[in-house]
Amino acid sequence: MSQMKVVPGIEITPAKMIVNALPDMDYPAYDPATAYKIGDRVTVDRINYEATVANTGRNPVTDVPTAEKPAAWVNNGWVNKYRMFNKAIGNTWKIGTFTAAPNVIDFTIRPGQRINAIGLVGVYASSVRIVMTVPGVTDPVYDKTFAMSSKAGGSWYQYFFGQFVTKDNLAEFDLPPFNNADIRVIVSAPGGTARVGMMVIGWGKTIGTAVYGTSLGRKKYSTVKEEFDGSITITKRGNRRSIDFQVELSGDEISSTQRILDEVDDTPSLFVGASELDYTVMIGIFDDFDTGLPTYNRGQYTLKVRSLA
Repeated sequence: MSQMKVVPGIEITPAKMIVNALPDMDYPAYDPATAYKIGDRVTVDRINYEATVANTGRNPVTDVPTAEKPAAWVNNGWVNKYRMFNKAIGNTWKIGTFTAAPNVIDFTIRPGQRINAIGLVGVYASSVRIVMTVPGVTDPVYDKTFAMSSKAGGSWYQYFFGQFVTKDNLAEFDLPPFNNADIRVIVSAPGGTARVGMMVIGWGKTIGTAVYGTSLGRKKYSTVKEEFDGSITITKRGNRRSIDFQVELSGDEISSTQRILDEVDDTPSLFVGASELDYTVMIGIFDDFDTGLPTYNRGQYTLKVRSLA
């Protein structure tokens, strides 16, 4: 059993991104004088757009389609640099997207407020290093490296020839709560592609104790169409993970827990059943909060969380 925590995420704006080598633009800037063809892509204010019809002078942001003039552009969402912080395309959150870079993703954020927690999900890397510095202090106030893959143990054969054991998610709640700190995150995948599905930083709040009975789920959205001759056509789409947390809490914590969950209603947040169990770490939204009246000052509730990564 472990403390059940939720972290409402701080919005990561360009002003808070102090250092990041990844480009602000994935494609060339929109040019009103260019004759665009179907499939051409442009970047406007860190959002990617793709041309759906041949057009000239139809700005992706301000263009208004009509019955006679169909939409010229489709919004493809945030550029690679910011995709790990925001997957929204309008009001739609796109699953299966991520920030990626060869060998390493290395950036520094200045939140501008106190935080004590950080979470990363959908991580493809050998390690994640988190470094926290504050002005006027020579050494970092926090500097830890977390292995995201390791060799399976048990025997010398497993060590030298066995497959790697990997972790997809990371959550830490021991960051010193300075209000003027810079947070550097280094996601390393030497010789490969570093990848992060989503990241959240903020102030962790306890909402009970996660107990046995918590269950994991995964729903895929690919479709399989069977033809008359028995052949099949598979259309690959994303998948979404879910967790049904079983949580206990004292009777006097029920109202405060309800208030905390009200604050994150329909807001992407970090939910953690046990930080040492990476499969109970999820960034998403919760669907239901069902609790009964407490017995002998102990209550139980179920919290269903769906992933947005």
